[in-house]
Amino acid sequence: MTVDDVVEAIFRVLCDHRRAQGPAADLSLAELRLALGVTEPQLKEAIRVLRISSDLFIAFTAPARDRVRLGSSWRDRCAEGGL
Repeated sequence: MTVDDVVEAIFRVLCDHRRAQGPAADLSLAELRLALGVTEPQLKEAIRVLRISSDLFIAFTAPARDRVRLGSSWRDRCAEGGL
């Protein structure tokens, strides 16, 4: 699985989770990794790619740094039914 594959899978998982749980839905990194079926290094690399972008694809849930949710860029895309 490439980094791009993991990035797309992160979007799908977080978007599905948001649809099921509501706008404030977040996942721990451990839950996300298990849902994706990827290794910890693969997840870390994808998170790094997502965080260096100028777009807000994911956001860490404050104050916890081990929980993520859709960022503003992906919230709109998820709401529009993307992917």
